Amino acid sequence: MTARLYDAHVHLADPKLRPYLKEIGECYEAINLCGAVVNGTNPQDWPAVLECSASDRRLIPAIGLHPWQVPYAPENWQELFLEAFEAGAQVVGEIGLDRWIDGHNLAAQIPVFEFQLQFAATNNLPVSIHALKATGPLMDILRAAALPVRGFHLHAYNGPVELIKELTRLGAYFSFNAGQIKKHASLECLRAIPHERLLIETDAPDFLPPPPYREYQLPNPDHNHPANLKQGYGAIAELIDVQAATLADVVEENFRAFFLNAD
Repeated sequence: MTARLYDAHVHLADPKLRPYLKEIGECYEAINLCGAVVNGTNPQDWPAVLECSASDRRLIPAIGLHPWQVPYAPENWQELFLEAFEAGAQVVGEIGLDRWIDGHNLAAQIPVFEFQLQFAATNNLPVSIHALKATGPLMDILRAAALPVRGFHLHAYNGPVELIKELTRLGAYFSFNAGQIKKHASLECLRAIPHERLLIETDAPDFLPPPPYREYQLPNPDHNHPANLKQGYGAIAELIDVQAATLADVVEENFRAFFLNAD
């Protein structure tokens, strides 16, 4: 039996992927995709997130204002955010903090992040969090804030391995993609994650994996094809020394528990 695969974080509404959604859908059939969280990053792509998710029951719409987009958000972004959930959004994401991007303004990012995290907690919604070079501020907020009862998702986790136990106690799920396996620190973290909190993602069209894990190609070879999820499963199963079928079962249970089943 073909394994049932789930992508915890993908950007199908990205203009780099939108022209190829029909072909991507066919590839999803080939790899037996059973669920994918489609993340938005700003009010401009939120309608596309809702549209593509409405056309495919496997796709779960996530609406969030990404920290990179905070400087460009319209004044009424909160109103638009709430309207998107009234229109069918099911996950808060992608949100977070970022001190890696040039010209970052953490003081502006924090209240945006806190508003969205509070919305997720109040409504016990899944939330997908991005953090780059912002582990300290993120931990300060997570330790003090109300959090969703169901927990929260750290996408493409890149923080210190020493924080994994505390984050797990706080309710964290952690996702990884094949593009991260080039980094020793990511491998150390991957092997330290409790299996019951592990998710797999692509972050397509970003995080292009190494050549051995690129079975599927887009016209631009620098863009990651979402169906490379299958190779990501294989790579991660090998790295944590479990059978591929076992990993698929574990990830399915985790994905469904976090993204689909509220406590």
